[in-house]
Amino acid sequence: MSQIEPLSPAVPQDEVDRLWRKLEDTRIPKDPIVPDAGEDYGPSIEWIHKLYNIWLNDYNWPTAAEKINSWHHYTTELEGLRIHFVHERADTSSSSKPVIPLLLVHGWPGSFYEFSRVIGPLTNPSSTSDPAFDVVVPSLPGYCWSQGPPRGFTLQDTARIFDQLMKRLGYGRYVAQGGDWGHWVVRELGARYSDSCVALHTNLCPTAPPPGEEPNEQERISEGRMKWFTGEPGNETHMAYAIAMRTRPQTIGVAFSDNPVGIMMWVGEKYNEITDPSLKDLQNKRFNHDVLTTICLYYFTSPSIMTSMLSYYNNVRHEEYVEFDTKEENYIKAPFAFSSFRWDIGPTSERAVARTGNLKWYKWRDYGGHFAALETPDELVSDLREFFPQWYGQ
Repeated sequence: MSQIEPLSPAVPQDEVDRLWRKLEDTRIPKDPIVPDAGEDYGPSIEWIHKLYNIWLNDYNWPTAAEKINSWHHYTTELEGLRIHFVHERADTSSSSKPVIPLLLVHGWPGSFYEFSRVIGPLTNPSSTSDPAFDVVVPSLPGYCWSQGPPRGFTLQDTARIFDQLMKRLGYGRYVAQGGDWGHWVVRELGARYSDSCVALHTNLCPTAPPPGEEPNEQERISEGRMKWFTGEPGNETHMAYAIAMRTRPQTIGVAFSDNPVGIMMWVGEKYNEITDPSLKDLQNKRFNHDVLTTICLYYFTSPSIMTSMLSYYNNVRHEEYVEFDTKEENYIKAPFAFSSFRWDIGPTSERAVARTGNLKWYKWRDYGGHFAALETPDELVSDLREFFPQWYGQ
């Protein structure tokens, strides 16, 4: 344990003041790129002004900082990389069941803060009949206070060092959850480290129905969502962010690094596009707070907005997701669960998910989007409580 050092996540007040000075000094165009732009060229100009004004006038960083500072933060070096993580232990008086070690893995444009709404309920359940978890939430290499990875460092490499992290913390057996890029981290853990990662849950699983089968209703919804999001060659619609980050991450990384509104646009666009439609009007104050806290963290931990882009540069491309997940060598051997949300990039049917691993539990919801831990935290906590106790004790 001597290899693990505490970390203070406190942001100096002069840096906070500087951020708000820069926000106040930013001029956002009043008019859209063309008069009838709507959302065809990116988020609408009305949405942009609204989020900017919420950030400048209504958002409260001290509230977010108090929440972040309430958790126990640490760093440790794994294979030469300094990795930041939150480690919150279960309140053993709150549950009559054995404590389950749980690794939570975020994606892009998320951060460890993506799990802010689930850490408390998981570690300190309100009912003694619910399981309590020891929760470990690392920042992916290149995100927040985790060191940027070297050339060619993949999500499979991340899985290897996260398995080392759990063992360094004393967890020879544990369970894992992840969405977005976190899906490929936990997939690797379940495929190659199933002796230690004994069960996993994911809320993203790009796949396809069995060949030759007619698509069912869920699969038609998924096909429509994926077509809307990815487009096709020559008309990639919403894929500009991924293409840029997997080709010129240093160019745009430097452009955004000290540019808060630049980060707001680059990161905020995803929270506008791939969440439940009920969140698009920016009326949900709690969700707005969480999105803006994520944006603040990217700004305060420069150059993380740049180094986080290596997730795209070093890993599987969107058009290769299905092929990758259905390869025999990437088959999840550990028991796994999947929660599908209607407004994700590609909500997925049970039979399609089952092609990719040892699926033991599945649930479809007709609402919610890509960011399950922020959009539907109660549902995610419920799913993890329901699934993991069946397998961790075996």
